[in-house]
Amino acid sequence: MSAAPPPAGRRPPWRSAAVGWAAAALALFAGAPLFLCMPPWNDVTLHDAAVRAILRGGVHYRDVFDTNPPGVDWAMAAVRAAFGWRYEVLRAVDLVVVAAAAGLLAGWVRRAGGTAAAAAWLAAAVALWYPFASEFCHVQRDGWMLLPALAAARLRLARVGGADDPGFGRSVGEGLLWGAAVWVKPHVVVPAFAVWAVSAAVLARRVPGRRVRADLAGLLLGGLLAGAAGVGWLVGTGAWPYFLDVFLRWNPEYAAGIVWGAGGRFEWLFVAFRPWGLVHAAALPLAVLGLWEGRAWSRRPGEPRRVWGAPWAYAPAGTEAAANARALLAALYLGWLGQAVVLQKGFDYVQVPVLLLGMAVVATHRWAVGFGYLVWFAVLGVMLNVTDWVPDREPAPGVPVVRLEPHPLTDPKVMALWPRCWREGGSPELRTRLGHYTDIHCGTNWEQLDDVARFLRGLDPPLGPGELNCWHDSTHPLYLILDLDPATRFLHYGTVLGIASDGDWVKRQVAAEVAASRQRYVVADLARMTWDRKRPHDPGAGGDPRRLPAWFPVSQRGKFPWNQDVVYRSGRYVVYRVARPLGEVDIPDWLKLDELGPGEAGGP
Repeated sequence: MSAAPPPAGRRPPWRSAAVGWAAAALALFAGAPLFLCMPPWNDVTLHDAAVRAILRGGVHYRDVFDTNPPGVDWAMAAVRAAFGWRYEVLRAVDLVVVAAAAGLLAGWVRRAGGTAAAAAWLAAAVALWYPFASEFCHVQRDGWMLLPALAAARLRLARVGGADDPGFGRSVGEGLLWGAAVWVKPHVVVPAFAVWAVSAAVLARRVPGRRVRADLAGLLLGGLLAGAAGVGWLVGTGAWPYFLDVFLRWNPEYAAGIVWGAGGRFEWLFVAFRPWGLVHAAALPLAVLGLWEGRAWSRRPGEPRRVWGAPWAYAPAGTEAAANARALLAALYLGWLGQAVVLQKGFDYVQVPVLLLGMAVVATHRWAVGFGYLVWFAVLGVMLNVTDWVPDREPAPGVPVVRLEPHPLTDPKVMALWPRCWREGGSPELRTRLGHYTDIHCGTNWEQLDDVARFLRGLDPPLGPGELNCWHDSTHPLYLILDLDPATRFLHYGTVLGIASDGDWVKRQVAAEVAASRQRYVVADLARMTWDRKRPHDPGAGGDPRRLPAWFPVSQRGKFPWNQDVVYRSGRYVVYRVARPLGEVDIPDWLKLDELGPGEAGGP
């Protein structure tokens, strides 16, 4: 067993719950204004467009195309109806959601034998990481799905740890929570099953098999009730046939290639949030150890299984209740990690719940996760700001998990914006400066898009519903800024046109809907046509503002929308008046841009 802790007055900071909670509070105080003023990602603005249509009596999937279940749209609709349309409000709710998930995990850590200090430093780790992560990770479905899933898993933990059977109704309630999470993303059934499987073995140690079966029946009933409620909404609002069309015709092809590349996605666990992802190197073996200690496969009651050797990197569970709590948390973590690696795309936001769960697994062994990262960033901040040492910011070959970058709290350029965030809120300038990905095709340059919005507001006659077509991902916030219905139901044209399909039926359908639309103007993003982040800002060929830059591929100039009449440009954004035949309607594969051919003769 580990040595007794020192008296409270002599505890080092990593063993002090008070210091951990203070660090969490200070990180939130410093980071919240910056977080609230960061830009929304294009997934958020797509769901916001869907929410606006829903709240105005529209039909989901018919009015705004989406490949996802409507769970997050329901949640965002509740937020928008209650608190309005500012993105600072939506971000504040996102912060509350993640904080609530962190609180549930901190309580779980305590149930699993973790100390009060470990729970506090877990909260500090979340406060030091999440508000400062990229906008790609914020207000995303995976993070919001974690909250109902954790609430359900905590009910499962209470059932496993309770002396008495809490009854059938508790199982139904838990099933309702899992069902709500499924409406956000169906992938949650994998960790849900993993948690239930471990809990069934533990429950079978003290209750008859019929009660275990009744418990499963209650879970399934709750899930079915949640499913029926959602289907009832889809049918009642007229969205059911369009929902079926998306999930039976479009989604199978959209998801066809996801299984491949799981090895790379596993590596991405450690790389996505360097150096935060390093926690998985400890969490994975400790999770397996948790299943071993808790004898997750055994129906016989008994003390936690011991591990050979002296406990230095782990803390023994001590009691059967703590071992059971660790086993359930391990099942949730490993199940979530498995579906993220095997069933989902390798996007950063997919890793958010996995990292939170990994931090909790490590904290159950009394590791002060947040303290370690706090020291790392403090030392790095001193080295970068006080000394003349300028490191290579990219990882060395063969060392993909190391990145020597300052934490935003130690970056003077970022913290100089802190008072402005209090005064100005999320202005276009602050969004552009605070965003991590505002210079790539899927991220928006908010200052330049604001210029475009001012131009479009001045058109005579004014734009009406369906008369504006935002062709690329970074441009569709214009629908919300100008309060306009989109020209077609598609907002992520690149994603839709990239769906692999036999006979190119997807491309033909998109082209037909674009041709049938009432579009008068189209806004395009030059950043979607090159991997170079500077080229989209090059002037028009020969200095002519109504011509495309010289580098623009000749092979794409005759395709829509580049073959229409340029009427305005701000940086990477080009506004076209639709005055010519549309020609070929397509967006080239992002991974094959180097195959498009040269630009104008004599151009770069």
